[in-house]
Amino acid sequence: MSTAISDNAAIRAAGICLDLPLRLTSHHLRGTIARIGGNIIRRGGKGKSTVVRALDGIDLTIPRGARIGLIGSNGAGKSPLLRLLAGIYIPTAGYIITRGKISTLFTSRIGINERLTGRENILLSGLVLGLPRAQIEALEPEIIEFAELGDFIDLPLHTYSTGMATRLGFAIATSLNPEILLIDEVFGTGDRDFQDKARARVAALMKAASTLVLASHSVGIIRRFCDQALWLDHGRIRSCGEINEVLDAYEAELASQRQAPPSRPLGRAGE
Repeated sequence: MSTAISDNAAIRAAGICLDLPLRLTSHHLRGTIARIGGNIIRRGGKGKSTVVRALDGIDLTIPRGARIGLIGSNGAGKSPLLRLLAGIYIPTAGYIITRGKISTLFTSRIGINERLTGRENILLSGLVLGLPRAQIEALEPEIIEFAELGDFIDLPLHTYSTGMATRLGFAIATSLNPEILLIDEVFGTGDRDFQDKARARVAALMKAASTLVLASHSVGIIRRFCDQALWLDHGRIRSCGEINEVLDAYEAELASQRQAPPSRPLGRAGE
C-alpha cells in the first residue's frame, strides 16, 4: 500500500478504522446499542472484548487551503476522526499522513495542572502543544490579557472558578497560528460574557489557518466557515463534497426523520 501524499494535500487518510473498547456487562450492553452511533463488535465471551467501531473504512484527502465541515448525528464519528487526524488516537487499521503544523481546539484545558499557577500553566500548556520556550514567553502577555485573570494569574488553579480556568485554557489553545486547524464544538465555551469574545477569536483563528476541519452540530456555523462538507454516518462517510449539496441532503434527511411517526413498542407475546 502506498503511503505517498500529493504536493497539494494537507491530510491523507486511507482505509481508516478505529475500534474503541467497551467494558460493559451484557445487561449494560443491551441498553448501549440503541444509544451509540458506531457498530458494536464482540470479540470473545461475556463482553470481555467488546469494542465500538467508531470509524470504518475512511478514505479522505484534504487539500491545502480546504475548509471542511464535519456533520452527522451524535455518535457518527466526528470527534474520533478529529482526534485521529490530530494524532491523539492511533487507527486500528489504515494510515494517516499530515503535512503542516497542526493545532487543535478540542478542550479548553489542555495540559492544565490544578496545583500550578496560571502563569506556570501557560508554560506547561505551551510545551504540551510543542512550542519552544521563547515563543511561549512572547505569547504570555497576550494570553494573560485575553483571559482577564488579573492578579489571579500568579495563584494556583485550584483557587480559580470554572469560568476563570476555562478562559485561561481557551486563551492558551487559541494563541497559535497553525497551518492545519482542527476544531470540535467550541462555540459554547466559557461563561456568557466571554462567549462573544471567544467566537470572534475562533473566527479570526479559522481565517488565519491555511486548512480547517471543523466539527459542529450547527449547519449555520458550517455554512459560514467552510466550503466543503463531510457527512459521517455510523462511522462511515455518507457524502463528501460541495458544501451546499451535502448540507442540503443532510438537512432533508433530518427533516424526514422528524416527520416520521414514532415506532410502536413491541407488545408482549399474545397481544
